[in-house]
Amino acid sequence: MAASEELGILGVDSWHYFVRKPDRSRTFYEKGFGWREIAKASDELVARSGQRSSIYQAGDVRVVVSTPESDRCRAARYLKRHPAGVGTINFAVEDLDRAWRFLVERGGTPIHDIVEVREGGGRFRYFTITTAIGDVAFRFVERTDCTSFAPGFEAVATPADYRAPAFGFKRVDHITNNAPTMAPVKLWLEHVLGFEQCWEIEFHTNDANRRNATRGTGLKSVVMWDPRSGIKFPINEPLQPFFKEGQINTFVEDNAGAGVQHIALEVEDCVGAVTTLRDNHVGFLRTPSSYYDAAPARLAKKGVDTEKIGHRLEKLRDLGILIDGMPENLYLIQIFLQDAATLYAEPGAGPFFYELIQRCGDPGFGEGNFRALFEAIERDQETA
Repeated sequence: MAASEELGILGVDSWHYFVRKPDRSRTFYEKGFGWREIAKASDELVARSGQRSSIYQAGDVRVVVSTPESDRCRAARYLKRHPAGVGTINFAVEDLDRAWRFLVERGGTPIHDIVEVREGGGRFRYFTITTAIGDVAFRFVERTDCTSFAPGFEAVATPADYRAPAFGFKRVDHITNNAPTMAPVKLWLEHVLGFEQCWEIEFHTNDANRRNATRGTGLKSVVMWDPRSGIKFPINEPLQPFFKEGQINTFVEDNAGAGVQHIALEVEDCVGAVTTLRDNHVGFLRTPSSYYDAAPARLAKKGVDTEKIGHRLEKLRDLGILIDGMPENLYLIQIFLQDAATLYAEPGAGPFFYELIQRCGDPGFGEGNFRALFEAIERDQETA
């Protein structure tokens, strides 16, 4: 049995986001993204865990937002060392016992034994391991006939006037991580989780390439993936020159260590999503008009005729959406939100951000847009 099959990841169940200002997160997810709160920690769970949590969901995408109520809880310990950010990624697995054996035999480091809770006729089981991604933990979850998100959480009634976003959040597409050196993360994902490398790139942004340049971003990136579930984990590290000044190292310093830079959410209609989210005052990175001037020729070299695809380039230009593709007019479109620290003009909000992606036959990683993302971040940093 291949490593991917033996581990048995079904997909990303959710991620745990630690913040000190939960009302701001509520506004972002409910008013900005149009998600709904589906559950919250019961008073008993808050007293036991020392943190107050709410779960927001759209489609198969869920985030657990937790705020410390005690100095001894996980959220408090994380926030003592870092700004707001992703502390745990939760994976649904096919067989928890098999996943446990697989990971322990390959050198995984459990934080605790398998926990099993029976509630309301259902069974909820999980365990958590440390990772090579700073203070980020991975949790593996198996549910059997569970009616709640997890034991100790109370369902929140859906408001009568709630309407799910018409553009459709679908699932987590990839989770990008920044580190001062990628080797420990790459080797850990490969040798412990059994992930495989599927892509790599190395480049400098235009700022770094200018004569007499004093700043810019150089980076190396590899993408590790789990073939069974399709989940991808890009890893970025800084590259000379301007190692210290580049945005990968800036992220690591702002985050006080390696961590999750962004999570890409697949949507059914990226144009509709961006149109709606802009109306909801969600901020996006800017894309220069020159990007779209060069797009037809760039895409033609990849086998994409912009006159024969389902999205018009001028509409993408109006909204700032990026496009990449492959032969036979297969393509994807994507856009990146501003990071939280920029959005709220507050360093403690953290350097994490989201990406929206719509796949129109292209299963790749948007190689043609990779440099565009980092140059867009630098433009935002210059005007911040």
